[in-house]
Amino acid sequence: MANSVAPALSGQFRELPEAECLELLKTKQLGRVAYHDQGPVVLPVKYVIDEHTVLFRTSPHSSLAQHMRATHAAFQVDEIDDETDAGWSVLIRGRATYVDCSDLPEVADRAPPWHEGVQSLHVRITPRVISGRRLGNR
Repeated sequence: MANSVAPALSGQFRELPEAECLELLKTKQLGRVAYHDQGPVVLPVKYVIDEHTVLFRTSPHSSLAQHMRATHAAFQVDEIDDETDAGWSVLIRGRATYVDCSDLPEVADRAPPWHEGVQSLHVRITPRVISGRRLGNR
């Protein structure tokens, strides 16, 4: 069987500095938050970057909300081109906490609700570690 490794996989992998990771996060609106509930759980959320933190909203009655009260969490965003296997991925690991209304940015700078229903609880993930990697020429 012939080796079918895409050109992007031939040694063009590099770690990204924290500043570039944050800039890449600002280009997207949808990411994945991960936490532990009798095993790993990963859920998509709409988000914004607010002063080097991740800010998203959820229903106060959701399972996600119940697990985001002062806990460790991870957040990941990526962009991958399926044709070339080139792209990037950013991972934040840190502490998730509920956000008091007085600590929220202006309404226009908050994450929009993703679906119908009450999504009045805002959650902030404050990074402990920000890491990223780029594969290929993108």
